[in-house]
Amino acid sequence: METFYWHTEYEHSNNNETMTEYLNEYLDSHFDILIEDGAYAEIQDTLTGELFVVHATTDNGDFYNHKVEFVKL
Repeated sequence: METFYWHTEYEHSNNNETMTEYLNEYLDSHFDILIEDGAYAEIQDTLTGELFVVHATTDNGDFYNHKVEFVKL
């Protein structure tokens, strides 16, 4: 999966908030959340069975730009 970037008009107080927003608002519906622990998550594609680790961080060094990166397990 490719790195996902987005911008908000409001700041996130930490990367945990970034992860929560991604999982609740941007994650495709064919993924199941297996583990959510702050800025770390593990998800599974229900169509293919593939597993991914997800890391949430800031982008551009500020709290208005966000990104999540994926590592296939």
